[in-house]
Amino acid sequence: MRKSVKCVPLLLSCLCFATVAGQNSPKDIPSQAGAKVKGLAVIYPIAMENGTETAKKTAFDTVGEIAAKNGYSVASKDVAQKAWAELNTKEPSAFRVPSEESLRDFAGKMGADIVIYGRIKWHTRSVWVGLGPKTLSTATTDMYVYDVSQGKTVYKRLDATGRSDEKENMYKIAADILVTPIVTAVSGGPGTPREQRAVQIALARALHDWIIPPAH
Repeated sequence: MRKSVKCVPLLLSCLCFATVAGQNSPKDIPSQAGAKVKGLAVIYPIAMENGTETAKKTAFDTVGEIAAKNGYSVASKDVAQKAWAELNTKEPSAFRVPSEESLRDFAGKMGADIVIYGRIKWHTRSVWVGLGPKTLSTATTDMYVYDVSQGKTVYKRLDATGRSDEKENMYKIAADILVTPIVTAVSGGPGTPREQRAVQIALARALHDWIIPPAH
């Protein structure tokens, strides 16, 4: 039987340490207050291009929140990264997704029920609006969910995008799936908050149908 370990916060979700090289994994740690835990989610590998370190951290945190909202406890990124390296598996890249064999081995080493993996890239630029420049960022992502019990990738969404200047058309999507509010980015400000905002929107779009499947 697994022994529970102390959790540390991942924004508003619960970040838990999973099985790596003999460490104990969490047992039934609620991802949302009073919710039944579906299992352990590992968020790795996710290849990232061009974003700032802060924006990349926001991306991992956002996927963790989404997994927690869907009923999963979430493994530590550092533990996941170490486990991936110990398997001598190639690091993720923008041009290559992991094989299902490597995902199966990785999930087994982590004691995970699902693996969320994918790619994110940012395009941040200065555009001239009215009487002055404005910083604008677009995040584009491919996201996948590998299910251990089925032995295959059961969800994917390709080319989901988010722009830092989006307003009305993304609020409902974000409210359905995100816990932390969308980052505020003022006009003409630095690129980092715009990259954070853009990736939150892109990930909300990419994983919305995983949490709330469309009606047929």
